[in-house]
Amino acid sequence: MTVPYDNPLKTFQLDLIGSQVELLCRILPDLIYVIDLKIKKLAFVSDRVTELLGYSLDDIHDMGDTFGPIMVIEDRANFSTQISEKFQNLQIGENVEFMMGFRHKNGDILTLRNRGTVLKKDEEGNNHYLILTAEDVTQSQLREQTIYKKQQHIEDTERALKFGSWAVSNYPANDKVYWSNGVFDITGLSVKDYPDSFVPYQTYSELIPAQERERVQAIAQAHLASKDPYYEIEHGMIDTNGQQKQVLLRTHAFFDEQSFSLIGTVSDITLTKRYEDELATKIVELERQQAQMEEAESIFKFGSWEWQLGQQSFRWSEGMFHLLGIDSSTCPNHTVPEGFYNQFGHPSDIKAIDDFAAELLAGRNHINELNHRLVDKNGDLKHISIRAKSHFDEHGKVQKIVGVCIDVTQLEIYKRELERQLEAVNKSNRELEQFAYVASHDLQEPLRKIIAFGERLEKKYQESLGDDGRFLLGRMTNAAQRMNHLIEGLLTYSRASRQMESLQTVSLQEVIKQVLEDLELKVQEKQATITVGNLPAVDAQPVQMRQLFQNLIDNALKFSKKDSKPSIEISAVAVSKNDIKYNPQLNSELHYYKFSVKDNGIGFAPEYNQRIFGIFQRLHGRSEYEGTGLGLAICRKIVETHQGYIEAEGQEEQGAEFVFYLPVK
Repeated sequence: MTVPYDNPLKTFQLDLIGSQVELLCRILPDLIYVIDLKIKKLAFVSDRVTELLGYSLDDIHDMGDTFGPIMVIEDRANFSTQISEKFQNLQIGENVEFMMGFRHKNGDILTLRNRGTVLKKDEEGNNHYLILTAEDVTQSQLREQTIYKKQQHIEDTERALKFGSWAVSNYPANDKVYWSNGVFDITGLSVKDYPDSFVPYQTYSELIPAQERERVQAIAQAHLASKDPYYEIEHGMIDTNGQQKQVLLRTHAFFDEQSFSLIGTVSDITLTKRYEDELATKIVELERQQAQMEEAESIFKFGSWEWQLGQQSFRWSEGMFHLLGIDSSTCPNHTVPEGFYNQFGHPSDIKAIDDFAAELLAGRNHINELNHRLVDKNGDLKHISIRAKSHFDEHGKVQKIVGVCIDVTQLEIYKRELERQLEAVNKSNRELEQFAYVASHDLQEPLRKIIAFGERLEKKYQESLGDDGRFLLGRMTNAAQRMNHLIEGLLTYSRASRQMESLQTVSLQEVIKQVLEDLELKVQEKQATITVGNLPAVDAQPVQMRQLFQNLIDNALKFSKKDSKPSIEISAVAVSKNDIKYNPQLNSELHYYKFSVKDNGIGFAPEYNQRIFGIFQRLHGRSEYEGTGLGLAICRKIVETHQGYIEAEGQEEQGAEFVFYLPVK
């Protein structure tokens, strides 16, 4: 070792420990250096510093005889305090070890493992010199870091995929099995209880439920006896936390003459099995629903389809093939090309079908409908109703189209027959109404003459007729007047039955006012109390509305109790859409008001709540209550002609309530 004399690193007396130290410095591959703790500088550095860090002894001297400038430390002050304290407290025979980064002369960062001990104390017993060795562990640390990262990657993979690996060698002589952390995670055992990660062979078997353990062991023994190199077993497990799991045990076996070695994995497939079971259940449910759909399509004669725009084809359900009389097995995957359906269209309806397809592609409506005819493969003419819905992407472009085709042939036949019968009924009704109208007019003339001649006979020959003659003449006149009232009632009923010509907005509040004025004398005679609520305006024929309320109020006055004053309540309330929906007598497309005319009269038995609306229906004799038996029949006809509905509720001696519904805008 030759350095200039004026370099203090050279002047350090190696004879402190003899020539053996010098020889040791030359032999050892590590850097050796001595620190003077009193002046906190290097007292000696071996030549190895040049080979290891690239610096000469002069370079070290120029840095102030210290490694400080080339030491790589994040918190230099804190490190300096801690290492100085360790150096001062170190006893002879004790060692100190620490890792330190050093910057090589070429700029690379090297990691050195430093080990030191006390070389000499001063007269006061304080540590004076420390001798240290520095070993380059940069590559080994990199390898350790790489191994650690790989190990972490393996453990992260095991944790993410819920599996672990295991191995056992020279079994059965060795019954210890190595477990990775993944196996500990699955079983619930703590790796802290097995620091070397070796677990007794039977530990795993004890976690298998008793009812499965014998089966699993028998399968494993059979494979080993057959020297199968690879096998896997699926079984249940109860981990140390009491959780039931389903696992898959995979094993790779290596056989020797006297023993064998095993490596393998164990995977937690609990969720997978659950998903498989759920999927199997859903598949069964889908198959059941598919069977139900096909059965429903067969019963109700319809089929569903999807227009696969990107593939220029349609996917049909079984019902579509049934509609056209085609064997579905001739069309793989139930797929037919575009235009296939059109060839079955009735020649007169082909253009309508093409226009319908164009409308669907244009996407102007979400739902489109078309009724058309087709001729199936067997030559049968069918009436088909198509309903289709377009589905759009986020840009508003048609993405796919789904729809159904319904065989409405029977409905069309029923519809035409119904229309024919309805026309016949309407014709008969028109003829009957015309007959009643003409007959009533023709009957009125002779009745007027009978009444006129009777009145003239009574006036001119009253004295000569005598009592019997006057009695008989009075009976004749009364009968003729009743007949006249009946004819007028029939005329009113006939007019109510006719188609309404033009409707007007009618204030029912004003109608009630006019009716009460007409009935003023009768109301006063009966000393009746009539309460009228807020009534709306409706589109109706004013005369018929007046006739309706007049008949109902007159009816309430007529059938009042003899021992009490009549009380009549008239009210109206808007009907909710929900109530309209559940009332089969009302049209769900219209809005309605519910009207009520309620009295405290003699009422009627509940079983007569429909009979009282019949023509000439009377619940009481003519001697008790006058009338023709047409008043309520006319009311019903007026309400029905206005697309409404009327009903009555009553109890004997407890009054009656007539409720009717009229549509409003």
